[in-house]
Amino acid sequence: MDNEFICPECGSKKAGMQSMVSRPTPTGGNEDPWASILQDIECLSCKKIIPAHLAELWDDISIEEAKKEWRELYRKTSHLQKRD
Repeated sequence: MDNEFICPECGSKKAGMQSMVSRPTPTGGNEDPWASILQDIECLSCKKIIPAHLAELWDDISIEEAKKEWRELYRKTSHLQKRD
């Protein structure tokens, strides 16, 4: 992907470290939304770890859609950052 980074948390366009991860295949009943995330990007401004599909607006999603998905699914369930 060659899309521009925009943080759904703070709106910054300053991307930090990008990670490609390999996760075990989820087994029945796994409700962790991060289980299917294979690429994430750190925001240099707010230090949140953001799923790449949201930070780079994959599949032509809008920033509003990305913010909504971030708040509802990923923000409070991230194992990679401090809780607010």
